[in-house]
Amino acid sequence: MNSSPLKNQLLSLLRSPGYTPQDASGLARMLEIDSRERADLRALIRELEEDGTLLRLRQSRYTLKAVSEEPLRGRLRAGMKGKLFFCADAAGQEQLRSLLGAEDATQPIELPVTPNRSLDALAGDTVLVSIKKSTPPHHRRGRKMHPDTRDLRPEARVLEIVERKLKRWVGIYRAGGLYGYVQGDGAATPDTIRMSEPPPAGLLAGMCVTVVPERYPLGNMDATGHIDEVLGWPDDAGVDITRIMHRYALRDTFPEAVLRETERLHKDIPESELARRDDWRNRCVITIDPVDARDFDDAISVCRKGQGWELAVHIADVSHYVRPGSAIDTEARERGNSTYLPDRVLPMLPPALCDDICSLREGEPRLTSLCVMRIGAEGNTEKAIFRKAVICSRKRFAYEEVLPILEGSASCGDEEIDTMLREAHRMAQVLRHRRMKRGALNLDMPELHVLLDEHGIPTDVQQNAGDIAHQLIEECMLAANEAVAEALNAHQLPALHRVHEAPDPAKLTTLEHELRSYGLQVGALHTREALCRAAEQITGHRDELTLKSLILRSMMRARYDSKSLGHFGLNKGNYCHFTSPIRRYADLVVHRVFARLVPKPPAPVPPIPAASVLPQLAERISETERNSAFAENEAQQQMLLRFMQLQAESDTPRSWQARITEAWLQGLAVELPELRLRGFIPGETLVGQWFYESHAHRWSSTDGRHLLPGDVLDVVPTHVDIAGKFIDFAPAVMSKA
Repeated sequence: MNSSPLKNQLLSLLRSPGYTPQDASGLARMLEIDSRERADLRALIRELEEDGTLLRLRQSRYTLKAVSEEPLRGRLRAGMKGKLFFCADAAGQEQLRSLLGAEDATQPIELPVTPNRSLDALAGDTVLVSIKKSTPPHHRRGRKMHPDTRDLRPEARVLEIVERKLKRWVGIYRAGGLYGYVQGDGAATPDTIRMSEPPPAGLLAGMCVTVVPERYPLGNMDATGHIDEVLGWPDDAGVDITRIMHRYALRDTFPEAVLRETERLHKDIPESELARRDDWRNRCVITIDPVDARDFDDAISVCRKGQGWELAVHIADVSHYVRPGSAIDTEARERGNSTYLPDRVLPMLPPALCDDICSLREGEPRLTSLCVMRIGAEGNTEKAIFRKAVICSRKRFAYEEVLPILEGSASCGDEEIDTMLREAHRMAQVLRHRRMKRGALNLDMPELHVLLDEHGIPTDVQQNAGDIAHQLIEECMLAANEAVAEALNAHQLPALHRVHEAPDPAKLTTLEHELRSYGLQVGALHTREALCRAAEQITGHRDELTLKSLILRSMMRARYDSKSLGHFGLNKGNYCHFTSPIRRYADLVVHRVFARLVPKPPAPVPPIPAASVLPQLAERISETERNSAFAENEAQQQMLLRFMQLQAESDTPRSWQARITEAWLQGLAVELPELRLRGFIPGETLVGQWFYESHAHRWSSTDGRHLLPGDVLDVVPTHVDIAGKFIDFAPAVMSKA
């Protein structure tokens, strides 16, 4: 009845970018159909509406139900109350922005997954989806209620599960049913996993186990599997971190093929290779790293040149040993980066490479990629040259050893090194001053470090502030990263860039209100200058750490991209990661391209990565970086909770400064900025004659004292619920800030 050409014309019109929903008459006019064919058009519209191709809106206007004809690829993310959201990959994001008319390219589009249309996919899984226009539930209940254009919302429907995030599930074994079940950990693991075979001998209810999946949950059916490994009791040392590793699909072993390939590498450097490189073995080159560092991938050399300086930044030449497509490279790409947990490091490269062959050890010859910069008296980079080199680090320093030398109160015993360090410090402060003056955001946060004993038990917590020793290395690395990025762009070489987009205006509006609630006089924060002024006001404020956290949460997350989109936080137009190829795959990719900047580079020169694969690679390693960051944060919080639990059980618990955030009838909500923890002071723990005043939202005492949001008091932990991640505190010595 309906001609195929008419159907093709109609669908082509409905798919056109500028199409707005029309009724049948409007469609006829746009298709230039005469009166004789209008009956056929109406019949075709009814047919397409019945088979689900068209969606009927109010006033009998029509639109396509499918947003995209081609399936989109991406990952699922867990939301609140078990909901799933779909985030498309880089190519899919561009397609979605075009299809949905989204103008803001800085905000990734996430779509809800249609309930009961997720197959058996879990959070973290890679999937193919179709995108359909859906309507709110109240429209679905009423047959004759047709939605308006404004009511439509795109939803994702899973068509295929491409890759599972977890190959093993982890959870707590419970008794029940035929063989028991496992209560799963996290959104990427089913809530309940029924066992398909008897549990191993010695396994008791409450122990932590890993499970090999056999059937995934679907509808009302639970997942099934069998136990692969018994990890131990949840409170056993190391078990909590192992659970986190499984939850985030992190591994502490390398495939046999990678280890065999690593064994064939040698740290002895052939004379032919030395002859092709700049020889820096007899020059003053040093490394400065944390005291517990095992791999050293950057070294510096600084000397005065007229009114400015010559800064040489040597970076371990990992690209010389790790060739594209090798087993080591494939594994490094899969991991994306090293992961640093409180009790262990999960390296990107095998230990023989990252701890030895590529590590710039003191007194041992090592191959490097070299960036030599001429720094002017005002801190501007006047010139940069790039080379392949060989060094022999004269001295390995920890930050703690360098600080007294920079302050002039100590010496390392080598006058040349002492002089170089102090000159490097002067240069770094000029670089830092110039960077801040040009609009970089100063939001440095102290690094929290949980100290463990030999059994993995937390014994103390330290804050490592960014002192002038840390700033020295930071400024040198920033200068090298920027110089390399600018050179890559100037030569139009495809590479991976470190990008940080401007913040979402809506989040900045929220931030304005939050900062004002702390008494800061801030105006609209929609310019860099306003944000910099706010950051200056925060410095030295009694709530400095809390306020910096608020600003950081309002920022976009830095990521990798095949395009040079600039770095908002650093206020740099071109920026890449070049200085840590031992622990970041992005840096390794940049090193391979860097070889094109070197005159007569050592052979063989690694191939330039194809521009077509860079967007997917950038997305992949951005994802592994986020995954590692989540695991690192969760592991640190777990160790902090264990530390607080031990303190709660101690006869002499350590006190911490807490700030009251809320006052309720039940007690006081508090946060510990130093530890970035939150907790609660139950009302019954307040000593003396305290009572709650609901009209003022505060606790008051009979002697006229008050406790209300914003007040500071010293607290000690009394009870810690590690599973619930909650801490009860009691006041120690009360004081008003």
